[in-house]
Amino acid sequence: MSAYQIEQLADQARALLQRNPLFSKSGSVNAAATGHMLKRLPRYARILAAASELPGCGERVEALASYFPGLAEGGYRDADTFLPVSAFLPVRSDPYRSPALTAWMDELQRGLEKYVDGASSEVVDYNLQPDLVAQDLAIERHPVRRLTCGIGLVLADSLAASRTMRKRIAHCLPVDPDLEYTRMSDRDLDRVSDHLEKAIALMATVDPGGHRRLTAGVHTLHIGIRRGATSCLSSSEDLPGSAVVVLSQERLDAEDYPATAAELLREAGHVLLRLYTAAGAPSLPAEFRYVSPYTHSLQTLESILHMAYAVPWECAVRIACLPFRAPPEHRAREAAFVIAYAARLIPLIDIAREGIERLGGDVLLDLRDIAAIPSWGAGILALVDRLLECEPAARRQAYYAQRLCVVDRQAWDLGQVLLRGEQPIDPRMGRPMLQSTGSGLSLWYDGRLHMIRKASGQPPDERDIRDVPLAGTPSSTMEDA
Repeated sequence: MSAYQIEQLADQARALLQRNPLFSKSGSVNAAATGHMLKRLPRYARILAAASELPGCGERVEALASYFPGLAEGGYRDADTFLPVSAFLPVRSDPYRSPALTAWMDELQRGLEKYVDGASSEVVDYNLQPDLVAQDLAIERHPVRRLTCGIGLVLADSLAASRTMRKRIAHCLPVDPDLEYTRMSDRDLDRVSDHLEKAIALMATVDPGGHRRLTAGVHTLHIGIRRGATSCLSSSEDLPGSAVVVLSQERLDAEDYPATAAELLREAGHVLLRLYTAAGAPSLPAEFRYVSPYTHSLQTLESILHMAYAVPWECAVRIACLPFRAPPEHRAREAAFVIAYAARLIPLIDIAREGIERLGGDVLLDLRDIAAIPSWGAGILALVDRLLECEPAARRQAYYAQRLCVVDRQAWDLGQVLLRGEQPIDPRMGRPMLQSTGSGLSLWYDGRLHMIRKASGQPPDERDIRDVPLAGTPSSTMEDA
């Protein structure tokens, strides 16, 4: 690619980033945070009120309630308690976006449910421990470092002793028995802090709006470091307002700030969308009806929207960062990564559009900004196509073959779901014809007929997706619950 082509693509990517669908007034972080608080407050009030009825729990309930404005000093006894809409709290001090407080409140609710089902009151006592809550919260609110933008850095392994937080951090890490995380020395902490500072500074240059949403919506990064080439950036609804960032030694040595900036914004996208949907009065459908090309499994519409929102955002940032990559072979490897990574967006965006069209009017009236996610993602996918057009002919053919593998794998996954008796939704799927033995079916998908046999394990090799080799390119894993 010529320097002119790179700059042109980067300009187009920055223009698309400015049109991010959740950057409108109705999707602002402050408004979503206030809505999220007003929705959670009555739930927490009911949990605390129920616990206060048990003998010997009153004082401990008050200690826990003191963290939540409006619930202290017995305020939890009125389940309809609410704060004025203007009572927005900064992300660092918002108790409703604290992973530690969320974890303990969730555990207390589960303990109360078990007690109602006949368990001993000890199950409530076990999850009503003010001293342990205070310890977890202190780690979160007094990080080992604080970046210039205000985000705190907490060592992921510092939460190993917390029975509530260690499970939530572990859930955000990939399931890989060979994944060995190293303990961070002071020098490691310096390197990671410096790397994140520079990645976020670059982010402010290529996506100022995204930078503002990151710093307004994320208060904590749970950090780690590991050997090898694979970094892991992940988030979860169990860790509101925060994310897990485990950087590889190779990423740090290569000083690959563009990749980290893009992946941080991907996780900021997940955090922002969770906050936005949680603040809405109606909830999105919870049924598992859609097969995700990224996970090859049945997912809810909200999970599909997460991928349709966060992955295009990351792709656009990576393209916007191309001018900052040198020498040319580094730009070529990054372009190859983006093209391969975006291949699964081709069916995903149509699936997201179909799911949104099936929503009731009340949901879209309250969460109207999500309706623009598929068209925004399609615009970024079109930009990836223009990036593909700049590739040599031989590479273009390899990518087209890979896209065909994506479609074949999606058809195979849908077939397996259908053979299990599920009814998935996919606009590219025709009416399946089940064989009389029930061991296979024929399925029209994306204009082609697929003959699919029932399998007990992974798909055969010809149905696997072979990414275009990207030798020497620092990689990452992405886990999102």
